[in-house]
Amino acid sequence: MSRRRQLAALTVVTLVVAGASATGAVAKAKPKMKTMKGSYQVTLVPDPTIEAEGQLGKDCANVDPKSIDVHALNLPGTGTLNVVLDSPDPTGKGKTDWDLVLLDKSGAEYDSSHGETSHEELSDPGLKKGKVSIEVCNLIGEPNATVTYSYTYK
Repeated sequence: MSRRRQLAALTVVTLVVAGASATGAVAKAKPKMKTMKGSYQVTLVPDPTIEAEGQLGKDCANVDPKSIDVHALNLPGTGTLNVVLDSPDPTGKGKTDWDLVLLDKSGAEYDSSHGETSHEELSDPGLKKGKVSIEVCNLIGEPNATVTYSYTYK
């Protein structure tokens, strides 16, 4: 191979390597995700009238204010909120019932979980920075429950 061809080949290799390095340097790194976690206990008396209200499309609409709890959260960025509500079921037969509702900043229902047990879960991706509230209510369950949440955001 002539000296001229060797120099040309070396130049091409150098340019390819330099181009690949420059492209890698310009590519944006993924934003690092942060997580906010918490949990709290609630003690609420059962209110079976909530079940009738729920059938009318009014989750956690209650007659007895001692059967409902609202916990405010301030979301620091855009992300995904996961909430779990657990209350013991001493019968082991699913004869208890709690409901879980996520409210937006104006107090309107954003999401809800209202199965026929005392274990409820929500997962809401794409929530924006701002205030939301976690609402829980005891329909026919034991009086104690634990609410656990995690919010992963940018």
